[in-house]
Amino acid sequence: MKQWIVHITAASLLSAMAMQLTPPGRVRQVTRLVCGLMCALTVAGPAAHLDMGELAAGIALYQQQAERITSQAMEEEKMLERTYIEQRCQAYILAKAGRTDLTPDRVSVTARWDEDALVWYPWSVTVDAPFDRALSVSIEAQLGIPAGRQRWQSDG
Repeated sequence: MKQWIVHITAASLLSAMAMQLTPPGRVRQVTRLVCGLMCALTVAGPAAHLDMGELAAGIALYQQQAERITSQAMEEEKMLERTYIEQRCQAYILAKAGRTDLTPDRVSVTARWDEDALVWYPWSVTVDAPFDRALSVSIEAQLGIPAGRQRWQSDG
């Protein structure tokens, strides 16, 4: 790489000197053409020694790495979305419980991935508090978690 940059610099300096020393007219136009070709060939020189098999293998490797990184990022994004959904549902339940005399020690919501809709949705809930019918109905109505997937402290 360093040698290539030295060659480009040398070709540029040689071209500049040739252009300064050439008298105006037709000779200068020919000199400009020759200098331009010399600079272009110097810049494109490494392409002549390029191993196409090695280039193709390098591109394939980078493509595999890009796909792996993209896949990992998508998985991380899915997990962040899941955590967000679970936390928002937990906050909703705690806020609803706070409006009553019920004070759960802990609320845990589990979300599940829907392959068809490609979204997370609340699947089940565990409430560390005695059963409260009004809150249970609210959880089912607002979050879509039926009573059969709700666990309460009194359920054991």
